[in-house]
Amino acid sequence: MDMKAYLQRVNLTDTGPPSLSALQELHRRHVLAVPFESLSIHSGEKIILDISWIYDKIVVRRRGGFCYENNGLFSWVLQQLGYQPRVLAARSRDRMTGTYGLPFDHMISTVELEGRTWLCDVGYGEGIAEPVPLEAGWEGEQDSGVFRLQVEGDEWHMERKEEETWRCLYKFTLKECTFEDFREMCEYHQTSPSSFFVKKSFCTQLLPGARLTYVGHRLISTEYTKGGGCVRTTQELTNEEIPEILRDKFGIVLKGKLIPKDEAIVLPNLPQ
Repeated sequence: MDMKAYLQRVNLTDTGPPSLSALQELHRRHVLAVPFESLSIHSGEKIILDISWIYDKIVVRRRGGFCYENNGLFSWVLQQLGYQPRVLAARSRDRMTGTYGLPFDHMISTVELEGRTWLCDVGYGEGIAEPVPLEAGWEGEQDSGVFRLQVEGDEWHMERKEEETWRCLYKFTLKECTFEDFREMCEYHQTSPSSFFVKKSFCTQLLPGARLTYVGHRLISTEYTKGGGCVRTTQELTNEEIPEILRDKFGIVLKGKLIPKDEAIVLPNLPQ
């Protein structure tokens, strides 16, 4: 695995020694270059929780991935560059039902820099564009929206502002995990009818001040406005148009035939 090839993948020629500015630039470049997507699941490709396999997919084949792939690769990159990332587990909140996913539902990481702890997450479709300080009550606006961190007991909540209300994206604790801890949930998210990734064929890419999202037979363009608002437009797609959209808009050419999907999620009975 070649670090120079990864840097080229995220449109960087070089990165300096560990620093906050270098980390911010690396994080931002990753989310602007690498899509968050579930296309493997809908085109006959098994996702393998192995860094070399993920590197080949994202860097060599110029694909995207879901959180275990994007954040797993990013954590490896940070280690190679001299950072000391800690892997954490989170549970995503379903925006329709308000229920949280199973433990190890989502992967994030933290880095200690310049006397503060920074939360990194390059693997969440509507999440942060740059690292945020792991501080209770932190609130800030980025190109991808307005976010804040709230704490209840030992649980941290990453929240996103939508007009005048706040919506929790996921909750997590500061207990350190290993990459291997997510193996069972990686399989779950490829097979379970309760998995968003199984029920939706999608690909979403952050742009400066905007986001482009393919899902099912739709292409959704989102323009972010100041203060947490947004303007969305939707284009209906035919089966024939989808491969062209993936190639021209996201730079993705699939090996297998994509079966478009956009179905309701069957939620399990989860204790909250």
